[in-house]
Amino acid sequence: MTSKKFAMAAVFVFAVLLMVLFLVPGCTSEEAKTGELDPAIKVVTTIYPLADIAGRLGGEEVEVSYLLPAGASPHTYEPTVEQARLLEQADLLIYVGAGLDNWAVNMTEAAGSGPAVLKMSERVDMIETVDYYRLEDNAAEEKDHGHDHGHDCDCSHDHHNGHDHGDCDHGPQDPHFWLDPLIVRDLLGPAIHEKLVELAPGEEQYFDRRYEKYRGELTDLHEEIEDASAGFSRTGFIAFHSAWQYFAERYGLEEVAVIAQFPGQEPSAGWVAELVELIRQEEIGGIFAEPQFSSELADRIAEESGTEVLMIDPLGGEGVEGRESYLDLMRFNLAVFKEAME
Repeated sequence: MTSKKFAMAAVFVFAVLLMVLFLVPGCTSEEAKTGELDPAIKVVTTIYPLADIAGRLGGEEVEVSYLLPAGASPHTYEPTVEQARLLEQADLLIYVGAGLDNWAVNMTEAAGSGPAVLKMSERVDMIETVDYYRLEDNAAEEKDHGHDHGHDCDCSHDHHNGHDHGDCDHGPQDPHFWLDPLIVRDLLGPAIHEKLVELAPGEEQYFDRRYEKYRGELTDLHEEIEDASAGFSRTGFIAFHSAWQYFAERYGLEEVAVIAQFPGQEPSAGWVAELVELIRQEEIGGIFAEPQFSSELADRIAEESGTEVLMIDPLGGEGVEGRESYLDLMRFNLAVFKEAME
């Protein structure tokens, strides 16, 4: 073979080898996208705490996404077209219910088909939200007229009949039950675990192990909060809106009042004056604001009452420092409660 022919043959062999090297990884990558390496269950949740809980329980067998961005409020959120497509591809939607995030279910209903749905509020004996504004009105009316008036929400009959209506926000029932670690351990966790086993029965033992491990971590969290709150010198607090009743009831605290009865609802000047006086009388150690809402009104009330604004967070999120898991989120909030109430 001449040197020229030898060089041409070498170039040909080299080209073939390059083609093999590039094609083989391509096939492997495609198999990874569509084959056995895929998670068994695609889960979408509305809020980040539910996503983290589902991820802890499902491990490598689930692919979890959540709809509400960090810093946004579920009370006022409007989902995107891309999120509607995400739901179409999901195997399971987990949402809170009680009117908090019904926009997610509305998306699946509008599409006409969608994932299996797990509504958490159906698993919880829910607390009624105190209507502080109406209590203020009632007190004034009793003073003027000498009789009592009820404080039912105008649309509470719809909720009592089992329907959730966004026009009433989350109605008379408080949907923030995930802020009680024992509700997560004893009610939400088992419901999610049960659903994962139903969707991937071959992985039951794997899910069981993760469930038992997470139960233990939630028990440790509960005991940590219980021990800390037992040493608080104060028990009363004022929050931006009524999101902390479950937490308060579990740990012997009292939500004395809220700034906004519902997010987006502006309090009256009379109510703000009452709050300022109440903070002074009760020696409230701080007003709790939330990163999902403007703190402007809380700042003004704190200035007038001589207290300070402290930030607590019911949601956390990926990339939110110190709040990137449910366990970390609750420990973050415990540290803020300590600062205000010890």
